[in-house]
Amino acid sequence: MQYRLDGSIVPVGDDEAIEDNEALVVIITSEEYESEYKKQFQKKMLLNIYHTHYCRADLLKDCVIGTFVIPRKDDLLGKYMTFGYYMTAKKLVLVDDSGIIEKLVKHMADTLTVEETYTAHFLFELMEYLVKEDVIFLQNYEKKLSELEGVLLQGVITDFDRQMLSIRKELLALQSYYQQLIEVSETLEENQNHMFDDEDCRVFDLYSKRADRLFDNARRLQEYSLQLREMYESQIDIRQNQIMKFLTVVTTIFLPLTLIAGWYGMNFVGMPELKSPYGYTVVIIVSIAIIVVEIWLFKIKKWFD
Repeated sequence: MQYRLDGSIVPVGDDEAIEDNEALVVIITSEEYESEYKKQFQKKMLLNIYHTHYCRADLLKDCVIGTFVIPRKDDLLGKYMTFGYYMTAKKLVLVDDSGIIEKLVKHMADTLTVEETYTAHFLFELMEYLVKEDVIFLQNYEKKLSELEGVLLQGVITDFDRQMLSIRKELLALQSYYQQLIEVSETLEENQNHMFDDEDCRVFDLYSKRADRLFDNARRLQEYSLQLREMYESQIDIRQNQIMKFLTVVTTIFLPLTLIAGWYGMNFVGMPELKSPYGYTVVIIVSIAIIVVEIWLFKIKKWFD
């Protein structure tokens, strides 16, 4: 599929003539790249376009080549959407097998206007669309973390570790993605091959700042998740301390009774209490009195709080 940039993004039919000086956006598959463009671009196109793992931009003598690796919002830890690109002053070729880029460009054609021969600006707008809803997406993460915090304050969450581990991995994936976008936009802004004008560099600088803000938001959420993790561990420690405190109090209460049981369990012949008709009753009364005194002392010292 081809689009002409002439103040808007206009689809080009198969039978339409294309002038040499027209600015074009071309969307092809990897098979079309192999059959039609690989010989034309020779070494200019990335040879590992099908096995890329990160976003990149390489400035060559008269073109820019690179790839984008975009995490899917519905499955950040799953498979990524990838596509490659080759850009000159008059042409932008996008290599995509998923079909998502074609849908995205069609939507852009309905809503955007692009100056003639301004392929760099089109690439900027395409990159903008890749992160268009990411602010809201990160806000949803913040809301989710806030809800987890509220539930955590009410009681321990049984699967908190699993939920937090998943969130932290997803936020790390987003941080890596935004960092790569920052590096791509900064590379384009540097304009080492002098292919862009000042306006092109300015828009890529704007994109770099926007990606940097998204990166900061993702990092802030990552720090928030770490704070929740520490809060969770603190609650676990508090519960363990309460359990140990309860066991200590119970042990302290029954320790004198254990001493009495051991003392009178020796059954020496000379023990006068063995033959006393009131010995058993006296031991019971003494044991109860000891327990009452201990509980009274514990309440005074607020050991039951």
